[in-house]
Amino acid sequence: MANKPSVFLSHIHLKNFRCFTSFELDLEQSIVLFEGSNGIGKTSLLEALYYACYLRSFRTHSPKELVRFGNDGFFVNIQVTNNLMDQELMHDIQVGFSHKRKLVKIDQKPIVSYKELMHMYRVVSLTEDDLTLIQGEPQARRTFMDHVLLLINPDYLVVLKSYRNILDQRNALLQQRSFNRVTYEILTKQLWEQSQMIQEARVEGVAKLNDSITELIARYFDNSFTITCRYKPKRNLHESLEDFTVAYPMLYDQELRFGRSLFGAHLDDLSIMFQSITAKDFASRGQQKLIVLLVKIAQAKQLAYAGSAALMLLDDFMTDFDPEKGRVLLNILMDLDLQLIFTSPMEDGMLSRYLRERGAQAQKITY
Repeated sequence: MANKPSVFLSHIHLKNFRCFTSFELDLEQSIVLFEGSNGIGKTSLLEALYYACYLRSFRTHSPKELVRFGNDGFFVNIQVTNNLMDQELMHDIQVGFSHKRKLVKIDQKPIVSYKELMHMYRVVSLTEDDLTLIQGEPQARRTFMDHVLLLINPDYLVVLKSYRNILDQRNALLQQRSFNRVTYEILTKQLWEQSQMIQEARVEGVAKLNDSITELIARYFDNSFTITCRYKPKRNLHESLEDFTVAYPMLYDQELRFGRSLFGAHLDDLSIMFQSITAKDFASRGQQKLIVLLVKIAQAKQLAYAGSAALMLLDDFMTDFDPEKGRVLLNILMDLDLQLIFTSPMEDGMLSRYLRERGAQAQKITY
């Protein structure tokens, strides 16, 4: 095998996760292909690897739904090698859910902060559900932007938690029949300040994504199309809180009427343009899949630039592309120098043949 990528997943062990009573596998290559018929558990395997990074699923918000029927909990155990700064360090990561509690250990020791996990193991995933980046509600795009920033800088989580705490306090205050106006003003100032921090980070992150996307299109597609991401704040925060207050004189009355905060980073959105036209309304399904794939590749490149390499999970995402475009996209993925883990229901399709030519470890998944 050629030199390992900066982050290399070498072992997976699942117990009572989704359809698996027990599953254990050594990974020996930088390219891995899980094959098998639909419903056999390929997506669940990637879901487990995703959960080990984010401590949440890309299919459900409830960890109880990940537990195999008839059991009390699950665990996911992985071994990851980090080849960073000329040092090779292997870590054993175990995450799980039992007795209504999440459990996380690194090298057999419970972690104090989620940031410890993020420093060890990062994942960029691509599933059919990621089309919500284009087709879905703003929440999906906000979550994506925050994941982009969180993987590069785990300290960003502190900002997000602080923001959510202030927002919850402010919304609870607005739902009271009568309250102290001074408290309202204090929380307004805090929400405005935290929103500024989050918006600035998101705008910078989106700009870097745009740079990487533009570079990819120029290098591999000869500038034959354009993709542009634009950050869209719900309300302009202006340069100062005073300017913001003057710009929205009716905000207080409106928030009292609706009983919730009507400004802030939790309401913002990301506009994704294809050929300078909104992709949600005008791009075909094939074009939307191309956009999402290039956006995720750009995310992976930004992580690599920041010295925070990830592995990439692609759940049956390549089979809809025609052979010519599919080969170009696979070449882009190979050039990332990351560990790539694919799933596919077809053993004799273009994806399978191409990956085998590149020395992929093909693993058939069966009950």
